[in-house]
This record gives sequence, C-alpha cells and structure tokens, in this order.
Amino acid sequence: MPGRFEIIGDRDVGRSAAYFPLVGLLIGGCLWAGWGLSGRYLSTELSCLLSVLLLTIITGGLHLDAIADTFDAIAARKTIAERLNIMKTPTVGPFGVAAIVFCIMLRYLLLKAPLAINAYALALCPVVGRSCCVYAMHTGKSAMKDGLGRSFIENTTPLIFLLSLLLSISITVAFDVRYLMILSVCYVFTHLCVMLFHRLLGGLNGDALGALIELNELLFLLILNSLTMLH
Repeated sequence: MPGRFEIIGDRDVGRSAAYFPLVGLLIGGCLWAGWGLSGRYLSTELSCLLSVLLLTIITGGLHLDAIADTFDAIAARKTIAERLNIMKTPTVGPFGVAAIVFCIMLRYLLLKAPLAINAYALALCPVVGRSCCVYAMHTGKSAMKDGLGRSFIENTTPLIFLLSLLLSISITVAFDVRYLMILSVCYVFTHLCVMLFHRLLGGLNGDALGALIELNELLFLLILNSLTMLH
C-alpha cells in the first residue's frame, strides 16, 4: 500500500510468502491469456515459445539467473564458502550457461503436449513452483547472514507455510483434484533438494530458492507431459 513501503521489515517479507501461490496464479493467468491470444493466430510451437518468453519477461529472468548461479556453484569442486562466493559473482560459468539453455529448451518441449489438450499447465505451473519454494523456506536454513533469501527463510513460520499450503491446495483442486498428486511429488523433490543444498552449500540462499521454483515448474511439466502421453 502507498506510504507503507518505507516501514516494511523482515517479518513483513516473511509474511508475504503466504501469498506466493496466489502470485503464481496471477502469473499463470497472464500466461494463459497470452496463450489464448497467440493461439488464435500462430502455430502451437510459436505459441509455446512466446509463453516461455512471456514468463521470462514477467519474472525478469531472475529464476534463470538463479539456476545458472546454483549450477555453477554445485558443479565446482570447492568448499562451501567458495561455492557461496561463486553464487555472488556477476559472471556465469559454462555449467550455468548450459543450465539456462537446458531449462528453456525443456520448458518449451514439455509445454507442447499438455497445451494441445488444455492450458491448465500454464496456470498451475507457477503455482506449484512457488508453493514448493515456501516449503523450502519453512524447512531449510539460511546459508547466508544477510540477503533477501535469509529474510524469507528465517521469517516463514509454520502458520505462514500452512496458509500457503492451503492456498496451493485450493487452487490446485479448483482445476482438478488429480493435480494434487503432482504437487505432492514436487514437495518430495523439494525436500530432497533442500537436503542436497544443505550438504553442498550449508543451507539455502536466494539463488537456491529461485532455482527450486524453476526446477519444480519443470518437474510439474515433466510429470504432466508423461501423464498426457499415457492418455
């Protein structure tokens, strides 16, 4: 609200995590609208590509940047402190570039089959990714002593996580109750990733959280694509 930005603190940042799934739905709605508009005049392939581009524009490419930093750090045979320092540097290494290219190509390929049936994938994908991110904030510990990631991790209380989870379930069920299974699988995947990040990075930071959003969106599309192919 106008006039309140100057007094927002870490606790306010943490409380905002409860609305992450709703933010995901808003992003998904924009993607859905873009798909509906472009689908009238363009081929499925071009519409899928434009959907990937639109998502990158909406998020400012932040999650792709997080993917690059995270994979550069994980691939390095360094200490935890050195890996965290790699994530802070503005340069991108070969593993980071490869991760960005792979994520963009995979998202494009995985969108084609589900979108041929309905556009639920576009609407739900951002919801699932952000819901899993809140779970990571709640269960993980901060690898940094400062930064936005630390503010979220240290202030995402059980109540905030519960509100986020209930919101995620409500949105998912509103589309189809069967999508809850995919959401559950993504939560298990997130838990395993949190354990891995704790071992390799000493915890989570903003880049790791952004990477988890991207990875869970891809996992959601991968499972949905597999189910679509089976039918």
